[in-house]
Amino acid sequence: MPETNTHPDMSTVLRLRRAIGAIGLTLPFVLLANVYLFDVPMQRSISAFFFTELREVFVSASAGVGLFLVAYEGYSRRQNEVLTDRMVSSIAGVAVFTTAFIPTLCFQEDCYQPLALFDQLIPPAMDQIQQNIHFFAAGVFLIFMAITSIRLFTRCSIAELGLHKQRRNQCYRIFGWTIIAMVLLIGAVKIFLPEHGKVWDATWYFTFWAESVALWALGLSWLLKGGTMADQIPFLFEFRTTQP
Repeated sequence: MPETNTHPDMSTVLRLRRAIGAIGLTLPFVLLANVYLFDVPMQRSISAFFFTELREVFVSASAGVGLFLVAYEGYSRRQNEVLTDRMVSSIAGVAVFTTAFIPTLCFQEDCYQPLALFDQLIPPAMDQIQQNIHFFAAGVFLIFMAITSIRLFTRCSIAELGLHKQRRNQCYRIFGWTIIAMVLLIGAVKIFLPEHGKVWDATWYFTFWAESVALWALGLSWLLKGGTMADQIPFLFEFRTTQP
């Protein structure tokens, strides 16, 4: 539906969805573009770019998504509903804020200076706790984004779904389960195959690519919910005029 025909509040919601989707979809590409165009060192994970010249890009993207998610209202709470739009988006927003301001550990010989405030405050003996907090927050963010795509974006006020909504819901579920698959894959490798994970990260940046796939799925889900993909995926919208 064109934005000019929507209620101003709905237009704001659509813009928030598109902003979250655009940041999630483009962040890996922006990082890679700087790697290949400006000789920024390639990193083993997206979070590790915090310790390069792209710190501001990583922090700005994370803080932007966090701010949008905390401000996002979504659907009204249903009776006895636990996982409401408001609660899920707020938890995800706080989690992604945490990943931005409590960075992962720097394993490079020459870390980008100055150190983050949290790096300066936490004693070296607690470095592992810092890294665990960062990883946990990143996992919470992605899992709650998957829940949003699978459970919340598939909601509808109409009892009998039209083919248009059914096809969109299939996409939301694919995107959501892709995010979960990447989180489980990264977690399984880090926990059960740590030595293999280090080799894979060093040789072909396994964690970076798995995180990128999760962010691309997240971005596409939010862009689809924001109504920006009608022209790009016409088969999802071809029944719009005849189906609810």
